[in-house]
Amino acid sequence: MTTASALRAFEQTLARYADPIEVGAALHRLAEAVIGVKVFTLTAINMEAGHVRRVYSSHEDVYPLLGTKPLEIDDWFERMRTERAIDVINTAAGMEGNFGDLDLIRTLGCNASISVPAMAGNELLGTINALDAEGRYRADKAEAAQALIVPAVVTFLILRRHFTL
Repeated sequence: MTTASALRAFEQTLARYADPIEVGAALHRLAEAVIGVKVFTLTAINMEAGHVRRVYSSHEDVYPLLGTKPLEIDDWFERMRTERAIDVINTAAGMEGNFGDLDLIRTLGCNASISVPAMAGNELLGTINALDAEGRYRADKAEAAQALIVPAVVTFLILRRHFTL
């Protein structure tokens, strides 16, 4: 699927969705077309309440949609919030020390990650979190991921209407 046809399919889903999970799935399919993914989740952020919530998961068996968990404001989070930086780790060595669930990630065949922030009105609404095989997220994929920002903002704004954050 080309990026243009994936964007069109995304837009068509938004226009007619009945279940909010369809919106997350549409962004997932768009991300597959734009950057490629094995594991895809969306994490919504509620700064005021101080917590995050997973609102979409391609692998609900291992990354379920559960309640909230406390927001961890670390260097990674601050870069996402202040610089709106797309964060890329492309090697197994780079993944070391950055993921509390690294063993699980590796059982899924992943040793590369890309995180894309979605902001509106100076508020970090959430992040796209994608995992894939080592070497998947080279510089060209990080650049391509910029095309996911506006669709992600729209997705998080829609999902906020359906999930208690």
